[in-house]
Formats: sequence, structure tokens, C-alpha cells
Amino acid sequence: DRVMDSIRLLIQRILDYFCALNGTVDFFIDHNSKRLQWSRILCIYRIVHNFLVITFTAKFILDFRVIVLADMMKSTLLTLNYVTYFTLVYVTVISCMDCSYRRQNRIYIIKQTLLHLKMSSKNKDCFAPKDKQQSLDYLLYVLALLLALRLSIHVALNVLRERMGFNHPCNCFLSEGMIFAMNTLVFGILSDICQCWWRTLSQFGKLISGRKNISHAKKIQQIRQLQVRFQCLIDLTAEVSCIFKYVFLCYLARNLWSGIVVGYLIVRMCLGQGSGDNEFMYILLAFVTCIQPLMYSLLMNCIFHTTDSLLGSVRDTLRQSNANEDRAGRRVGIMVYIAETNYEWNDFQMEWFSMQLARQHTFITVYGTFRINRSLAFRSSAVILIHVLYMVQADYTVMFK
Repeated sequence: DRVMDSIRLLIQRILDYFCALNGTVDFFIDHNSKRLQWSRILCIYRIVHNFLVITFTAKFILDFRVIVLADMMKSTLLTLNYVTYFTLVYVTVISCMDCSYRRQNRIYIIKQTLLHLKMSSKNKDCFAPKDKQQSLDYLLYVLALLLALRLSIHVALNVLRERMGFNHPCNCFLSEGMIFAMNTLVFGILSDICQCWWRTLSQFGKLISGRKNISHAKKIQQIRQLQVRFQCLIDLTAEVSCIFKYVFLCYLARNLWSGIVVGYLIVRMCLGQGSGDNEFMYILLAFVTCIQPLMYSLLMNCIFHTTDSLLGSVRDTLRQSNANEDRAGRRVGIMVYIAETNYEWNDFQMEWFSMQLARQHTFITVYGTFRINRSLAFRSSAVILIHVLYMVQADYTVMFK
């Protein structure tokens, strides 16, 4: 366990440094004092970094567009794929800059609140269940592997670009790195929310199971305190949806178009399309570039699904409470029934908690319209498949001549 904790802490520090180096935050975690610290140097660095990102990204898109139009005039759809994808990258970069500039204080408050809740739970010897913690650790390891893959691909493209026949520098590293860092920041926040929720739920389960020999009044007081923590975490999930709404919207649009481009290019490669080695290398470059957001979206979908199911875990704990527990425990055990009926139970002091349990949610939404979960992933896959068929049909003459 100590080895795993050390590895997890090391990866988390590397990801924190990566987010700071890519101009997403103006603060850092002091691991000695366990506090967040503002940094004027990071603030200045973020401004300079964002200016370089927007400049190099615009230059890359313009240069790439000229070369694509010169070398690939035979396939209008392939040119459209390139232009649309890199335009989405540019818009996503702008959304990340807007989020890091206008909502820096709100991000700081979220991180500070989660850090306080984690320290409070640790002081009370409350830990997340082992299986839950392992699932988050596995996601963290996959995230580290995707980061290593991202860096290695960019290094390989810049080192081997002349051998591969590219006539322009692959200077999209800054934009892709910033998008990756912003998504990593979201992943870290949601991961901390899940950890704090499971620790609070662990303490809640011990309390209603009667394993703590305390008075009824003290138990009810502690249940009310835990309800305040649950409500705080629920509010944080809503705050995440509000802060990163533009980022999430661009995230969905980019994933959709990446899937369409990947599907279209798979068909072209399977048919051996590419009038020359140069065109085939551009097709391969587009495939490698667009497959990465799809791989990362699978990881993000897992953490979104985990956050979505947090409130359900509380309901499961309430349903599993023992029917022979003491009076305070029976009041909690009836909450699920109260939340699912319209009867008034004025004799129970915890009725307000059950109403909160029935009305609240912990899922992540985009403008309150799109709920990011596995169902959305399946619907997105259907949209991708349909549009791949449309594009193949539109480019039928070039492919099958």
C-alpha cells in the first residue's frame, strides 16, 4: 500500500506540474504545508504561454491549410476534415484560455475546498473503500500513459517529419498540451470529489450501522454534519459544470469530429487510398492525431460515470441499513422511502435530508442539456457512424474509381 501511495503521489505531482507548465493555473500545492499557494510567476508565465499558444496554433493552421490545398486537391472531404478539425482545436484552445483567465479564482476555491475536506476526513481516519480507490488509481495510471504517448508522438513527429515527407514544422504541441492539461485538471477535480464522497460515505455508513457507541443526540448531530459535507460536494459538481461548460462543449464537438475523421480515414486506408506516399503520410498523421482525443475521451467518460453514480451509492447505503438499529438509525433508514413517496413524516427530524437526497444530482452537464455519461457516448457513436457513411458516400467517386 505504501508503494502504491508513493506512485500515486508521484504521478499526481507530475500532472500538477504539467498543468502549471501548460498555462492553466496560477497556483500550486505546497506538499509540505498541504496548502494552495498563489504564484505571481505562474500568472505571468500563463499570460506569455497563452500568447504563444494562440500565435503558433494560428500559424500552424494557416501553413497546414496551404500545404493541404496544394497537395490534396483530389479529395475535398479530406481537406474539409483537416480544416474543421484544426479549427475545433483552435476554438478549444480559446475556451481553455477563457476558463483559465476568467474562472481562476473559482477553480482555486474548488481545489481549496477539496483539500480541506480531504484533510478533515484523514484526521477522522475515514478512507475510501479499497476497490473504489483502486479504480481511481487505474484511471490515473492510464492518464499517465496517455500523457507519455502524447509527448512521444509529438517528439517523433518533429524528429522524423523530414523523413516522413512533411514540409512544415509540427508546432501544434503547445495547443494539444494545453487542451490535455485542462482536461487533466478536470479529471483531478472530479477524482478528488469522488475520494471525498467515498470517505464521507464510509463515515456515514459506520454511523448508521450502530458501530459507534454514542448517544442519539450526538449521532443525529454527526449525521447533520455529514449531510453538510454531502451537500458541499454536490454543489462542487454543479460548480464544475458551470466553470468548464465551454470546455466541455468543445470537448464533445472535438470528440465527435475526431471520431468522424478516424472512421473516414480507416475506410480510406483499408481501400489503399492515397495518390502518393506524401498523401498517405498525411492520412496517417490525421489518423494518429484524431485517435488520441478518442482514447482520452474513454478515460474521461469513466470518471464522469463515477461522478454520476455518487448519489446512488448513498441511496444504496441507506437501503442496506439494518432494520433493528437504534432510533436515530431508523430515522435514517426510512429516508429512501420518504424520498420515493409523497407522504409527510413530520415526526422525523431528518426529513429535510431525504428531500435533498431525492432532488439533488451529481452528474456533469453541458449547459444543462447534455448529460455526460455512457449513454451520451453510445449516442455519439451512432452519430459518428452515420456521418462516416455520409462522407464515404460523398467521396465515393474518388475512392472507388
